[in-house]
Amino acid sequence: AVTVKAQSRSTVAALLWPESDEVRAKATLRRTLAALNNAIGKSWLIADRNTLTLPPQAGLIIDIHRFGNLLNQCPQEVDLTNCKECLPNLQEAIALYRDDFLAGFTLSDSTEFDDWQAFYSETYRRMLAGGLDRMMRCYTLQQNYELAIQMGRRWLALDLLPAPAHRAH
Repeated sequence: AVTVKAQSRSTVAALLWPESDEVRAKATLRRTLAALNNAIGKSWLIADRNTLTLPPQAGLIIDIHRFGNLLNQCPQEVDLTNCKECLPNLQEAIALYRDDFLAGFTLSDSTEFDDWQAFYSETYRRMLAGGLDRMMRCYTLQQNYELAIQMGRRWLALDLLPAPAHRAH
């Protein structure tokens, strides 16, 4: 769902059952996939001999994809014209970000998963910081200093290093 790419069964099995050898991990994956297909139906997952993927026609709404799309619709440069157009997108994107990527979800003894999760958490946190920065600058241009300060404070809560956020605070 995150990468929108097919994943190899070997990779998924090793990620989910790192303590098992490959044969046992793949067998557990097969049983899990069978149970999953029985529970939610076969249309939610495409599984062949080598890969697993989500079908594009499944109609899934993935919040991190929406988050990224909303942020990407707004230019990095901020002026009064594009602020008026972009603020609704930025506000929706910021509202979607409630916590770090998969916060509270772990796989025991899977350092590969932990590394993967940490990478995406940091990536999305940086994207949020960029969105907060643009919102802060837009609100400042609109002379809405109260909201600019709120965005600066939220940015500071993410990272204590951004000088623009300190200046706004």
